[in-house]
Amino acid sequence: MHEYGLMQEMVALLLKKLQEGVCPETGKIEVVLKVGGFAIHSAAATRQAYEVLTKGTRLEGSKLNLMVEPVTLNCAGCGCQEVLGEDQVDPHDPLPLAECPRCGQVAPVQGGRGVESLELVCE
Repeated sequence: MHEYGLMQEMVALLLKKLQEGVCPETGKIEVVLKVGGFAIHSAAATRQAYEVLTKGTRLEGSKLNLMVEPVTLNCAGCGCQEVLGEDQVDPHDPLPLAECPRCGQVAPVQGGRGVESLELVCE
């Protein structure tokens, strides 16, 4: 359900841009969406929501290029930089922390929140 709400907002923004004449009436459309790892729970559910929401619109049949930016730990203590898995951090925590796998120090988690970019590519 989380993915559906996010894609409702994105599709509404895209359709508004298309109404403003950003793309020609004919031709292929590609949507490039870059989101943080906390923004969605499932890439498959996000793609499915996009397909459902674009049916019957100018975006129907367009390609969704979905890029999910990872959640990372950058330990100030030892300099360890590591991409974290879904099970290592609570996405609902407003200030997520994780234990450094190298030195054990608790460090803040970076990235992974919200929509980072949304782009229409017209051919």
